[in-house]
Amino acid sequence: MMKRIETLGLGLFCMASVMTGCAGGEKQADTEGAQCIFEKYERYLVEPRSYVAYRTEGALKIDGKLDEASWQKAKDTEAFEDISGEGFAEPKYKTTAKMLWDDDFLYVGAVLEEPNIIAKLYQRDTIIYYDNDFEVFIDPDTDGHNYFEIEVNANNVLFDLILDKPYRVGGDFLLQWDCPGIKSAIHIDGTLNNPKDTDNFWSVEMAIPRQALTLSFNNLLKAGNTWRINFSRVEWLKKPEENWVWNATGRIDMHMPDRWGYLHFSDNKVGTEETAMVYPHDMEIYKLMWAMFYAQQDYKNENGKFASLNELPGLSAEMKQKVAMESTPNTYQIRAEVPAEGKVYILNHEGHFKKEDKK
Repeated sequence: MMKRIETLGLGLFCMASVMTGCAGGEKQADTEGAQCIFEKYERYLVEPRSYVAYRTEGALKIDGKLDEASWQKAKDTEAFEDISGEGFAEPKYKTTAKMLWDDDFLYVGAVLEEPNIIAKLYQRDTIIYYDNDFEVFIDPDTDGHNYFEIEVNANNVLFDLILDKPYRVGGDFLLQWDCPGIKSAIHIDGTLNNPKDTDNFWSVEMAIPRQALTLSFNNLLKAGNTWRINFSRVEWLKKPEENWVWNATGRIDMHMPDRWGYLHFSDNKVGTEETAMVYPHDMEIYKLMWAMFYAQQDYKNENGKFASLNELPGLSAEMKQKVAMESTPNTYQIRAEVPAEGKVYILNHEGHFKKEDKK
């Protein structure tokens, strides 16, 4: 999404956790007077929302109506919130989404409350968020790179692209990618482009093919896997636009895959036995590594280089024992062993996250 990105000023936030090492006394950050790294970046570290998607119980007709039994049994997500998160105004109109899957498709449905449904764009790969739109962001392998974006307006006109990495680290997009095999439809409860009456909502239905989201030979659309996903609604009440999302990123920037929600795939059919949410990594270690990522971004902006582990403000001695970091003025790599998984987590200066087997 080639959209304006705003950096939010970070104030003081209060949070106490034994793991953070910021609870007081001997566990304060080593740097004298430094704010705990978790407190400073709390807006970017709130635990993301999650959703368990179940298998469809029959074929879905992609017509935008979401009226099949499978859709009726699927749970709605939480109502969307302002992209900047806590402390910002609740969206004026309600938006929810829901998801299903089978061996071939991820299905996305959404209902957007709207009293005046307007769509003026008709050409594929136009910058669709110049209209009111609905947007899907998907990172199937959860590494924060090579992720997918699909936008649609009330005319059912698509804007789809792949991004190699987020814009915050110099990423670029591949607009030539058109999601192969995608099926999408819009249902309008009201009248399109008629401001003289009052509409109720428009709904979106998408069937996104597994093969369209595959960049290797691995099939990531299968039971037991967990993806990162987020949804955005751009609403032009006035200028600038409103950005309402499923999971707040903490600032006006959707291209923060670490701030997207979690989508877990259950092998059960929708409406049958519920499956517990499964996260793809140790949440506390993951949180610490991303806190360090945001601290490194600020440090480089202020000092022209990345910090060493001992230079990075806000880290307690306890935190430093959990990670190792190699850094140069222009690069760094954070490593953390997770014995319970037999893995080593690695996060670098470009926000690329991966796991390796512990040697």
